[in-house]
Amino acid sequence: SHSHSHSSDAEIAECADPDCTDTSHSHSHSHSSSDTAAAPLHAGIGSYVYRARRPFHPSRLLSILHKLPVVRGVPTTNQNGDDNSIIRDEDDDDGVNKVFKQVLRSKGFAWTADSNVKAMYWSHAGSSFEMQCLGRWWATLPKQQWPEEVKDSILADYDSLDHDETAASPTTSSVGDRRQEVVFIGPDIGSLDSQTAIKSVLDSCLLNDEEWNIFRSKRDDEASLTCFENPLETRMLTY
Repeated sequence: SHSHSHSSDAEIAECADPDCTDTSHSHSHSHSSSDTAAAPLHAGIGSYVYRARRPFHPSRLLSILHKLPVVRGVPTTNQNGDDNSIIRDEDDDDGVNKVFKQVLRSKGFAWTADSNVKAMYWSHAGSSFEMQCLGRWWATLPKQQWPEEVKDSILADYDSLDHDETAASPTTSSVGDRRQEVVFIGPDIGSLDSQTAIKSVLDSCLLNDEEWNIFRSKRDDEASLTCFENPLETRMLTY
């Protein structure tokens, strides 16, 4: 399903309710050329939008999700034995842990390396987390199948207007609308220190150059991407 709304960063920031389940809020886009964005909110609550154009390594992402104040929806153990896939607790920084424990709500688009097709929705509110599948990234569909009224908005989410999925090769650097675009909301989250901590930790979850090259060589064969095992349970988002 592709009912993605295209809201502004201001609209993202306005939704600071930790119990919010409005999926139109969850699917906001900023169309900003910058990688990150922050906005001050009321009562000391701030927001920060993390953006990137590489997929997360699912197991490293799981290690980071354990830093959020969640008790439901995140597996307690990582079954993947690859040391590269784990960010170990002994290497944690107390300041980073404090920032993540302050996050009341986080939500938005996510891309995990076990699929080049699935557009994922990251949804965390209070003590609960869920990763849901929204459907396919628009880039995987022929442009003739896009609704005419949202074509401009879809292209605004592209990293390159020249991106052509049919001509993509393992050396193609553009990824269409695939991305990480997750807003974090909580006390002091709008501060530079908090932004830097969140960005640094999430950047460490992205595929490194070697993994990225492997991913690009396999991305046309979804079955082969099981090499990036995903320990997170996901379900289709229903409207």
